[in-house]
Amino acid sequence: GGGAPSTVAPNPPRGAPPRAAPPPPPQGPLPLLLDAAAILSSEVDAGRLEAFTWALAGEGPGRQEAAERIAAEQLPVTLLGRRSDAPALMEAADIVIQTSLWEGQPLTIQEALRAGAAIVATDVGGTAVTARGGAILVVPQAQAIAEALETLLSDPESRSRAAQRAREAAQRLPGLEDLCAQLRQAIRARD
Repeated sequence: GGGAPSTVAPNPPRGAPPRAAPPPPPQGPLPLLLDAAAILSSEVDAGRLEAFTWALAGEGPGRQEAAERIAAEQLPVTLLGRRSDAPALMEAADIVIQTSLWEGQPLTIQEALRAGAAIVATDVGGTAVTARGGAILVVPQAQAIAEALETLLSDPESRSRAAQRAREAAQRLPGLEDLCAQLRQAIRARD
């Protein structure tokens, strides 16, 4: 008794075959990230921005196409592949970038906050709630991502302030005790 209200979903009509939901779209589109890198590369080529290098950790669909594009356009992006030391990479980074098209509660953002790096992320799904004010949130468009990154790349003081906001937001992330308390509360609510 006393639990959260329930909603009853009606059964499908008789004879209707059950169907799985379609798969979600790709979560972190490499083309969007590479489009932003291309925009910023043109700023470097024009002498308006210092040279930079992005190190991209992880595997996923589109990696081969990304590698081919990086080579063809000579983009300043290094594909690191699957890594077990992602938190250490984030700690060493000046800026962490997330270009997801959808998110639930992004673990990458939590790790980046704890690493204390400046963060630029697309404002989708649960990213804003998870970031807790510690990330620069932009629409999932290459130009918006590039503009936010250009500000951080060209202004060390802005980058330092963004990193400080990330460290402060990390202090507001729920810890193990908070999660255990929430779990106990949920269990008690079901009794």
